[in-house]
Amino acid sequence: MINNVKRPLGHKVYRNEYSHEWVILFHGFGGNHKIFYKQMDEFKANYNLLLIDLPGHGASPLSEEEPVLIYTGKKVIELMDLLHINRAHFVGVSLGTLVIQHMATKYPLRIQSMILSGAVGKWLWWGEALGKLSLSFPIRHMLPYMFPYACFAYILMPKKNHKKSRNVFIKEALKLGRHAYLTWLFTVRDAYQIYGELRKKKNNIPKLYISGEEDHMFLPGIRRHVCKEAASELVVIPACGHVCNIEKASDFNALSLNFLNQISPQLKRRLS
Repeated sequence: MINNVKRPLGHKVYRNEYSHEWVILFHGFGGNHKIFYKQMDEFKANYNLLLIDLPGHGASPLSEEEPVLIYTGKKVIELMDLLHINRAHFVGVSLGTLVIQHMATKYPLRIQSMILSGAVGKWLWWGEALGKLSLSFPIRHMLPYMFPYACFAYILMPKKNHKKSRNVFIKEALKLGRHAYLTWLFTVRDAYQIYGELRKKKNNIPKLYISGEEDHMFLPGIRRHVCKEAASELVVIPACGHVCNIEKASDFNALSLNFLNQISPQLKRRLS
C-alpha cells in the first residue's frame, strides 16, 4: 500500500531522539499545521511530532471521489504507515477534532489517546439554523462564499479577547478555494452525526476535551456528550473562547502534557 501513495498529505515531522512515541496534530478550519506554533517548543521536547495539513488546506490535495472524512482517515493512516508509526497520541483543534473522532470509529487501534480542543459537536439550535441557511442553494450562490463564514467567526468568537483567534480563523480560511471551503463546511454542519456513531461504537481510548468557557456555540453539546462517553474528561478554561491553543496557550500546553504524562510511562519517567 505504501508504494501506491502518490501524494501524501502535506505534513511536517519533528523527531526526538530520546522518544519512541508520537503525537499527531490536526489543525482547524482553513488553517494549516503552523497553527500549533505556540505548542512546538514544549511538545518537541518530549515527543516525535507529525503535523498534518488537512485535505484542501496547505499542501494537501482534496479528493473528488470520496467523502472528505473517509478520504482523510485513509490518508492519515497511509502517512503513519509511511513513517512507521504504529500508534500515536492525536491532538486536534476545532475541525481537527472531527477528523480524530471519525478516525476513532474506524481506526481505534491506531490511536493511543486523544486531546480534543474546542471540540465541534452539536451546535446551539440557532447556530445550526444559521449554518443551514448559509449553505442553502440560493444563499451560497447569491453571496461571496466567504461572507457567511466571516459573519459566523464574529458570532463564534465575539469578545475582545477572542480577536487574535478570530483574525487567524478568517485570514487562514481565505486561503481555501470555494470547493474545499464548502466541502468542509458541510462536514462541520453535520458534526452531530459523528457523535452518534461514537455512541454506537464505544471504545476505551483515553480522551481529554479542552474547551473555553466562552465557547458558547459548542460547549453545551460537548458537556452533554462527555457525560455519556467512557474514558473521557472535560476541562473548561476560564475567560477563553473557541481556539484554546492560541488564546490560552500556556494553559492548553500544561493540560495537554499533564494528560499525556498520565498516559505515557516513558514521558512520566523523563519528567520525574
